[in-house]
Amino acid sequence: MTTIPGTRAELVDLVQSSFEKLQAELDDAGPAAAKLPCVDDWTVKDMLAVRFWWTTSVVDWIVAGQKNQVPVLPAEGYRWNETPRLNADIVKQARKESYRSIRTGLAQGYQRVRHTIDALSDEELLSVGVFEWAGKYPVSRWISINTARQYTTARTFVRRAVRKSGAA
Repeated sequence: MTTIPGTRAELVDLVQSSFEKLQAELDDAGPAAAKLPCVDDWTVKDMLAVRFWWTTSVVDWIVAGQKNQVPVLPAEGYRWNETPRLNADIVKQARKESYRSIRTGLAQGYQRVRHTIDALSDEELLSVGVFEWAGKYPVSRWISINTARQYTTARTFVRRAVRKSGAA
């Protein structure tokens, strides 16, 4: 699994490289990959919708923290032990979206993450206790887990789905 970066440069490099590798994998697979069975009963498109949600949410949590608000984590109506139900609900909601819009949203979410990292001071990014919602971890850990780690596992799922389909 992806290690937790200890510096801003390590975080930026990890998030950027994992996102670029995922994008390359998706580009190589082509639009037909959207419908490939991927993980459990999800397609590649479904899995990317979940990645998009988590990418966007971590930024939303940071923005709330900057306003001295404590967001409901992981989301209103869900506890951490209910993330499978949350992810299933994200997939249901995203079923009406096109594959292109999910990919575009994920790319925009990634850009938002990059802008957020750039806008945070080193203390905000790397110190524990800056944002109440982050608990005993620095925001860099939350960003890493909800972006780079998600992109890395997504890339593995896409590669596996393409291989199983015989399209490789």
